[in-house]
Amino acid sequence: MNNPDSRTISSDKLRSTDVRVEVTNFGPIESGAVDMRPLTVFVGPSNTGKTYFAILIYALHRVLDGFPRLPFTDWFYHVHRSISESLKPRSMDFATKKKLKILLDKMNNDARNIRISDFPEILHDVIRNSLEHPEFLPNDVKNEIVRCFDVESLSDLIHLSGKLNKTNLSLIISEENRDLWRLCMDMSRSAIVANSHVSDMTIFPNTWIDSELVHRKLSRLKDILNRELRSTRNWRSRPYLYDLFDELFIFTDSFAEVGNEAYYLPAARSGIMQSHRVIASSLVARSTRAGLDRFPELPTFSGVIADFMQRLILHEESGPDDTLMQKFAGQLEIETLAGRIRTNRPTSGGYPEFVYRPRNTEQDIRLTRASSMVSELVPVVLFLRGAVGRGDMFIIEEPEAHLHPAAQTRMAMTLARMVRAGVRVVVTTHSDWLLKEIGNLMREGELGEQAGQSADEEELPSSLRPGDVGIWLFRKDESASGSTVEEIPFDRIEGVEPRDYEDVAEALYNRSADLQNRLEETGGEETTGSGHE
Repeated sequence: MNNPDSRTISSDKLRSTDVRVEVTNFGPIESGAVDMRPLTVFVGPSNTGKTYFAILIYALHRVLDGFPRLPFTDWFYHVHRSISESLKPRSMDFATKKKLKILLDKMNNDARNIRISDFPEILHDVIRNSLEHPEFLPNDVKNEIVRCFDVESLSDLIHLSGKLNKTNLSLIISEENRDLWRLCMDMSRSAIVANSHVSDMTIFPNTWIDSELVHRKLSRLKDILNRELRSTRNWRSRPYLYDLFDELFIFTDSFAEVGNEAYYLPAARSGIMQSHRVIASSLVARSTRAGLDRFPELPTFSGVIADFMQRLILHEESGPDDTLMQKFAGQLEIETLAGRIRTNRPTSGGYPEFVYRPRNTEQDIRLTRASSMVSELVPVVLFLRGAVGRGDMFIIEEPEAHLHPAAQTRMAMTLARMVRAGVRVVVTTHSDWLLKEIGNLMREGELGEQAGQSADEEELPSSLRPGDVGIWLFRKDESASGSTVEEIPFDRIEGVEPRDYEDVAEALYNRSADLQNRLEETGGEETTGSGHE
């Protein structure tokens, strides 16, 4: 959910929760683990699993409604209901009443130290069962992965190495080097086996307890408990515990993560931008009964493509009330596009048309006639202007596509600005220019930290703290049956480039020098010069 109050929380508090995703035998990946950072970058040769991992992160984010500090999300409504029903007054025993009284006293005295174990025992069992029961969360994860990858079943994604005929997936949420909860799933062709662990964590992070919203919620929760516990007459007349847990779950869900939307910008988006109106109208025509009869086997999109197109079709300029994102969109238009992206929507309804208006002109250019650079950057501008907000996740494949090297470095600065504003960014890239600029921004951030500088909340500079960036190399290992994943450490001298980039640059230089020497030895320089006489 995009709670307006939650968007006032600073981006520093967003970074307090760490997310780790581990896979084995998944698509082309034999094994890999990624510790997500505010900016997570995937690099490496083609067909090594960068897109697979990015789509997996997107699917998990959608199922969990973010990566919450507590496993209380929209899929948890059945847990909420189960707890409330089980603790109705008619079934409440003395021990449960006593537990609630102790809980109330503790909340009144020190809300910072309220833990899961302070609640009735049934809560612990329901949390654990919901994380592991195949009909609930694991099944939702499986269905979303299948949808996002557009495969018939999960077995299509299992990497057959000759060792295992199953995929292992682990999601670990931690805080200050301590696991909060984890979900591990073994997924084979026929079944999903899940196991989980939820630590006895504090409900409310200390960094959030002083916020105005926390105090309002806690005050309301205390009033409910006080009112009902004072009057024994009401114990059997009102199912007040439903209200209590309703308040608790809404509260913890709102503060589990600042923002919870995920946006995925796929590769080759320039082609989609140029043809999305034609594709959408064709799909609508086929959706009629006559259309279905004419095309009985309708081809399908992957979930990431479908979600991307749907957001384009439903695009509205009025998005989250986040002027920073709109400012970043404007900077991208001025600095890189040298013009404005405009949205034309027919007054009688229909699909929006996005056009490009160059600077100092009054003429709109359709994307089919604009440069590929414009088509590539249009969705970035649109999503910043009308969708992305603080705490959301923004995944973009190959942001450097069709961009001049100078524009690639400016794109790196745009991504960094988003990170500084509290957006989690995941990028797949092949661009040496993009990585070099990210390395420069990390050096700037390190110099700023050494000088004791703090980020200006108004201007939000684009420098990056080294700890906020993770560069992950996907590479084919000759000794393995698939690719592996490893982190490229930041080096203040070398930056964050993969070793093979340097090898390619060296090979190109040596080849160029060799060819130049051979031309000089054969008199090629004189021959070339004689052509101008």
